[in-house]
Amino acid sequence: MENSEIKALVNLVDDEDDQSYGLIRSQIINMGVEVMPFITQAQDESTNDLYTDKLKSIYKEISLKNTIKELEDWQQNNYLNLFQGCTIIAQFQYPNIEMSSISNILNKIRQDYWLEVNDNHTPIEKVKILNNVFFNIHGFIGNTSDYYAPENSFINDVLLNKKGNPIALSVIYSVIAQSLDIPIYGVNTPRNFMLVYLDNTYSFPVDELTDKNILFYINPFARGEIHSLKDIFNYLKRINKDIKTEYYLPCSNATIIRRSVNNIIVSFDKMNNKEAVSDYRKILDVLG
Repeated sequence: MENSEIKALVNLVDDEDDQSYGLIRSQIINMGVEVMPFITQAQDESTNDLYTDKLKSIYKEISLKNTIKELEDWQQNNYLNLFQGCTIIAQFQYPNIEMSSISNILNKIRQDYWLEVNDNHTPIEKVKILNNVFFNIHGFIGNTSDYYAPENSFINDVLLNKKGNPIALSVIYSVIAQSLDIPIYGVNTPRNFMLVYLDNTYSFPVDELTDKNILFYINPFARGEIHSLKDIFNYLKRINKDIKTEYYLPCSNATIIRRSVNNIIVSFDKMNNKEAVSDYRKILDVLG
């Protein structure tokens, strides 16, 4: 379809007849992401609040369908790339996000780490260096004062604001570590998401992993505190949880994204933002 035809179709969204609007809406949504710039332009030029609201609704529906498709593709083809999975979620919330600036922050943290480390450092020493770079030099911290704020869950917000919840801080920490060939992975520990340092680099899911592959655990929400497997077992007992492998062995990236989206749902539910809750529940359904 020619650009002029797309613009004319978007203009028809202003039709006051409900039946006509429904047909036009469906046609535009079926066109997919290619029509989104035209909707944005029409919003910028609109002086009619009702027309603007209709355009926003259509834009959101297209964005939601595209996000679901991207997540489906990610799960099938690129599930090993945790950063990409997080950016798909972030781009749904922030359609105009500049991911290059976000990547630059990650690159700077990596560079600062390389200035401090050498091949002779032990795993504990490597983590202490990474902790210093991540928490002291770059100033990342757990957001305890506004724990349920949605911004604590989106990777772009956390990288820019230097504050986040346990899973978001853990995601960024592990993404950086893995890019540096440090075998640190997420663990789906109840209440407080944790990280584990393994004896080697793995591609998940890995069925043969046992507690013998574990060196130690890291708690990014507590500025990178280091814990033993015994500490984790004691923690599980303290919060009345059974000691299950899923609570102390590494989890898949899909599990991490699911837990992150669930946190987003909780945050928006506390704000009584029913539309956002509905959208993210649809996204959660895709993740199984």
